[in-house]
Amino acid sequence: MLTINDISDAVRRGERISAEAAMMLWREAPLWLLGELATARKRQMSGQTVYYNRNVHLEPTNICLFNCEFCSFRRREGDADAWYMSLDDIEARARELVGTDITEVHIVGGVHPKHDLDTYCAMIRRVKGVLPHVTVKAYTAVEIFYMIRHEGVSIVEGLRRLKEAGMECIPGGGAEIFDAELRKKICPDKCSAEEWLAVHRAAHNMGIATNCTMLYGHIESLEQRIDHLERLRTLQDEAPGFDAFIPLKYHSRGNRMSDAGECSVEDDLRMIAIGRIFLDNIPHIKAYWVSYGRATTEMALMFGADDIDGTIGDTTKIYSMAGGVARPTMSVAELEAMVTAAGFHPVERDSHYNAVVRGEDDEAGDTDEEDAPTPSVVTEVKEQDMQKKTDTKTKTPAAKRHATKPRRSGAKSSEGLFSRVMSFRKRYPILANMVFIGIFALMLLICLSVGLKRGTRLGSTIEVPNLLGMDVDDARGVLEREDLQIVVRDSIFDVDLPGGTIVDQLPRTSSVREVTVKPGRKIYVTINAYSRRMVDVPFVAKQTLRQALNQIERSGLTISKLVYEPDMTSTDYVLRQYVDRREIQPTTSRKCPVGTGVTLTVSYRRDEQMVYTPRLVGLSLQQAKGVLWDNGLNVGRVVYDDSVEDLIAQRKARVYRQSQSLGTMLNRGDEVTLYLSCDENLVDSMNVIASRDLKSFEEQRRKALSEQADSLKEVL
Repeated sequence: MLTINDISDAVRRGERISAEAAMMLWREAPLWLLGELATARKRQMSGQTVYYNRNVHLEPTNICLFNCEFCSFRRREGDADAWYMSLDDIEARARELVGTDITEVHIVGGVHPKHDLDTYCAMIRRVKGVLPHVTVKAYTAVEIFYMIRHEGVSIVEGLRRLKEAGMECIPGGGAEIFDAELRKKICPDKCSAEEWLAVHRAAHNMGIATNCTMLYGHIESLEQRIDHLERLRTLQDEAPGFDAFIPLKYHSRGNRMSDAGECSVEDDLRMIAIGRIFLDNIPHIKAYWVSYGRATTEMALMFGADDIDGTIGDTTKIYSMAGGVARPTMSVAELEAMVTAAGFHPVERDSHYNAVVRGEDDEAGDTDEEDAPTPSVVTEVKEQDMQKKTDTKTKTPAAKRHATKPRRSGAKSSEGLFSRVMSFRKRYPILANMVFIGIFALMLLICLSVGLKRGTRLGSTIEVPNLLGMDVDDARGVLEREDLQIVVRDSIFDVDLPGGTIVDQLPRTSSVREVTVKPGRKIYVTINAYSRRMVDVPFVAKQTLRQALNQIERSGLTISKLVYEPDMTSTDYVLRQYVDRREIQPTTSRKCPVGTGVTLTVSYRRDEQMVYTPRLVGLSLQQAKGVLWDNGLNVGRVVYDDSVEDLIAQRKARVYRQSQSLGTMLNRGDEVTLYLSCDENLVDSMNVIASRDLKSFEEQRRKALSEQADSLKEVL
């Protein structure tokens, strides 16, 4: 029977342990023993060294398609604290870093619905254009999988384009927990574990180094943690390329899993130690100091961690928004002091774990001793040069005349071209071979150029037609006449659209420039489904409104109406739910077509009956509905202006006016009428006004709250 002593001895010998042994260590080994074993494994991997780097983070946006339960970073478009950096903003931020000593720019953020593969590549190019010497570590596998699927290309092709843009390595975020059932609960919209692993496997096979992570400390089990580690170890065996494993501690502030709480420091140290002991084929374990704080990070170095990340310079908000380090920045001196205090040797690294040497030694450019010529060789060369000069000076005039004497005309005329070529080859074999190789390469280049031009129709382009609103069969005929192909890549269901209607296409057309492709290119389209898929109606009563909205959205249903009732104890708590006026009970088993509306009866305390009208200008209809529901209001009439000509245009239209202006006090459950347009100039101009109104409203609220606080102080 396996014992703790058996496992400990195996670890000290540098042997691999099983998943069963890892769980036994976790459950039964005292903390001091885990620290000893993890430190032994660390010394086998990296000795006394602990790494750090000089880095900054770029987080282009916190607007995200996905709505994970644990995320405190994600915002909807239009939220007051949402942000979005344009390509010019990103380049401007990169220019601020010119002249600094950073070696890495780390780019991750929300999966913005308007970003495609070209956008992500352009971000990298903007950064590399300003900071060509800096390594760009960019995009989690979740972002990469979405952009590649959105583009309709293979993972390898997508990674190739990112690599050509300047991406050198990939961070490890988005892994969360690989267990499929748990992912359904905490991040159902993200790519699956298999898809995450597929991105990293492809990257490794292409020579792109990556990191790997695990989000722990929420509702996962120990078995799910160990299963996660085992899948990482297996992939590293099959396709090596992980540089580091980074255990990411879950923080509970500002997300829908706050009730789960946070795990203890002891659990943090056990996680790091088991990661180091079990992942015997991943070189480094990182204790991300932004997540743990300085004290726990220093302790983590005695539990197997050999990397603490970098200086960062207060450039990331992902953890600070969830309750991590508020303003994450550390100087090199502070990082090195932390490592030294733990009894290890600090080493600055680049993104590939090469030691960075700074100072005079870095600039000396010393010659490699193996490449330097020895004194005897130098003497021999000099003697040969002197002999050649002497021979040249002592050559007699007769010898010169003999050397330049012309051949007889009879011999020359009898010598054919072939003979002259062979003679040249015998006298100058190396030069002759170089000439022959050059001629062959030139002929091959000409043949390839002609062949490629015919095979790929070089120079031939076709303008991409606008297929939106067309029936898929009609569009297929249009494309076939243009020598293009159509591929249906996805479907949605919109009750207002006929089945088979094209609602999206890639490549998209543009109103400002001509979009062209080569003949034979595939055009990927999304169509409206011919029939509505049936889905289960989830029971969402007896939970908060935010949780209910998220569950209904994930199931494919929508909100028909929010009906509010007064309650003595709570606000925004779902009391009952109805579908087609029939109440849904916990035991009710019912299926409905996708898009069916659900009516929710929601509680409110009488002193919280009134709500402020949120800002809706600039949002799509679906986005505006979500914001209204989040604020306890309903959608009233929806009015489109003359720029909205058809159903497809309705999907693109954005709000330019709302019946109740920003900050108006309404009763919970009241309706707001929305006015939408496709006129971008109109929407943008109204958006500017709405932004100004929002700023004024927030200032008034702050002033009012301050006055209330002052009044309360006087009363007390």
